[in-house]
Amino acid sequence: MLSLLLKLRQLIQQADMTNAISIVIIAVLAVLAFVLGSLGCKILNKIPAKWLCDYDEEPSEELLSGNRFKKSWGLLMGAVFAVFIAMTIITNGVGVKLPAIFILYFFLMLISASDAKYTIIPDEFTVVVLVISIGLAVIDLVTVKSFVKAWYEPLIGGACGGTVLLALDMLSTLMFKKPGFGFGDVKLLAAMGIMLGWKCTLVVLVTASFLAVVHILVLIFSGKTENGIYLPMGPYLCCAAGIVVILQPYFEKMLGMYMNLLTMTALP
Repeated sequence: MLSLLLKLRQLIQQADMTNAISIVIIAVLAVLAFVLGSLGCKILNKIPAKWLCDYDEEPSEELLSGNRFKKSWGLLMGAVFAVFIAMTIITNGVGVKLPAIFILYFFLMLISASDAKYTIIPDEFTVVVLVISIGLAVIDLVTVKSFVKAWYEPLIGGACGGTVLLALDMLSTLMFKKPGFGFGDVKLLAAMGIMLGWKCTLVVLVTASFLAVVHILVLIFSGKTENGIYLPMGPYLCCAAGIVVILQPYFEKMLGMYMNLLTMTALP
């Protein structure tokens, strides 16, 4: 009996130590994310002005001046970055993919800021996201197989991300005589689709659309829509991708519950 109590005490102490280490890791990485996120505005102020223009446009005086993003942007970027990385560690733990996810979040944050203010997603940032997505897909395939479970799923995910947005853009042009999505959005979702697989890529698109609708409703009820509404999709896609990564451990359970509901027979 005494040995059993000693063993139980040892297990409790180990659990407390594990929780303490996890809290320290979360705190350290969250602080690091806040610091790096705060410096993100300086990076956006230093990159070539041409990166923040369409291909056929010349940089404005504001872009050429280098005073594009104020410190308030940096504080917001740092806070969002810290929250996302902390939530990712809480739900996914500390694994081999965490360093790549950390870098991915950083560039998604830069993309969100540049698209939110200048409605442009620099190709250079999208290329980085593409490289990280390929790396995460490879790591996923050889380890936990959380997003992609077969070698061909990254290809399907990338194709799905690009073609779905492109089809929606063409439909919007046909019906409303104006584009629904920029080509930067198409390239971004195609890049992220490689690491997400086609199922989670569609979840990202649905989640991003939901976030955009909620934002539009907020703007309407706050009376800030006198000149019409145009919201770049990049920030919502980036935010939705982060949410999907955070909630991924619960997707299988949620999908299983949904399938059980579909297969339930009606009560007599």
